[in-house]
Amino acid sequence: MIIFLWLMLALVPWLIGAAVQAVLHWKTSEVIHMTDSWITGSLCCIGLGEALHLLGVFGHLSLGRLHILWCGSLAVLCLLALALVTGVWLKHRERFRILPQKGGSFVLPGFFLLMVLTQVVYVYCMPAITAPGDITVETLRSFQATDGIYLVNPLTGQAYVQGMSMRYKILGLPTLYTLIGSGFPVDGGVLVQNLMSVVVLAGAYMAYYRIARLLFGDDLRKKYLLLILVAMVFWCGEGAVWLDGYAALHSAWVGTSIRNLVLLPYALSLGLEKDWRHTWPCMVLCVMAEACVCWTFNGLGMCLLLLAVMAALDKVSASGPYRRLSSRIFGREEERP
Repeated sequence: MIIFLWLMLALVPWLIGAAVQAVLHWKTSEVIHMTDSWITGSLCCIGLGEALHLLGVFGHLSLGRLHILWCGSLAVLCLLALALVTGVWLKHRERFRILPQKGGSFVLPGFFLLMVLTQVVYVYCMPAITAPGDITVETLRSFQATDGIYLVNPLTGQAYVQGMSMRYKILGLPTLYTLIGSGFPVDGGVLVQNLMSVVVLAGAYMAYYRIARLLFGDDLRKKYLLLILVAMVFWCGEGAVWLDGYAALHSAWVGTSIRNLVLLPYALSLGLEKDWRHTWPCMVLCVMAEACVCWTFNGLGMCLLLLAVMAALDKVSASGPYRRLSSRIFGREEERP
């Protein structure tokens, strides 16, 4: 059952994301990368989980009914996505790329994969380290025990006396983990602290791979040198709770870790695109996903701030004064795409 759960976590987001990417690039011939598809599909699954979470909280639906809606919704989405992806694949097989097609030796990719495999084994097999202030596992188990969402305090097992903060109540990450683990004989602690940590770690490398692809194109050596550097930063930064290395290797399931490791790098890669007409839906998904999983000020978080700053910089770089200053500094007029 664990192997089947791994396959579901790998294939379902990819299939949904590939369909979304195909729709976004329907009139273009751009390659649909596996990494882009998986991240996009994962963001869609977060959105679906948040919708069901809100139904459970404000509609007072039981966890059993939410599980039925979760499985049914995923089944419908996967069937629709499969039909769309199959149609596109039959007409344009070259648009789906899993492995790099050119660029040099596979020594560096092999070394990078070895480092990632070592980290995966380390994260999955080591005893979980409790993140400061995190009660995700306790919350998940309280959901399972009461067959409902936020019916009791996960720390005391008693009903809430003074209620909960509305911003905290709409965070749907514990419900998403509960729905993912429902139907599988997996302990809540293992699911959250080990299995989901590996999933988030994989998503982080996919997001950084997208940045490397935008910066270096098909240059295999430079792309994987950047990824190896990221892996080394994760290894060297696991000693303090405020570093991304600790978040990647010890608390990847936490909402702030998902934001810092996956959402922010992915949003950055989207902002680096020259044409935002096909990427703005994924930008919106990043902003909404952060609002769903991470405590932020009224839902407006770091992803929105990052994209706003990048949009402002793009406007400034297109302005006349900037171009004149650039021509004086570099001796030529800056070319705009």
